[in-house]
Amino acid sequence: MAFNDFMNKIRQWDNRSAQWIVRHFYMLFFEIILVAIFVVAFINALKIIDVTIDVQKSTVLEKLLMAQSVNSLLIVILLLFNSFWILYIFSSLLRLRSVLKNIDFNLSHRRNDQRQKDA
Repeated sequence: MAFNDFMNKIRQWDNRSAQWIVRHFYMLFFEIILVAIFVVAFINALKIIDVTIDVQKSTVLEKLLMAQSVNSLLIVILLLFNSFWILYIFSSLLRLRSVLKNIDFNLSHRRNDQRQKDA
């Protein structure tokens, strides 16, 4: 039975290493990308606001172009916030999945121990 215990330990180490990789690599990678996009969009928003102040709004075309640029910027920022929210939900689901896997592993390990003691 020592072989089964050894294989259970290897499975547990494999599970924990996979959890660490998923939690720390993928989530941080996507968070870094989203933060970079958000910073670029924020800097672009500041430039658009600055240009909006400087542009003389004498023609209808300039007013429409400024309104369109502000509206498109708002859509981009809302999509970025939505991406942050989806990333948060995925991270929570992955954490919940890993907790449930650990509970299942521990329960199955205890069941095997109980069966071995009963036999």
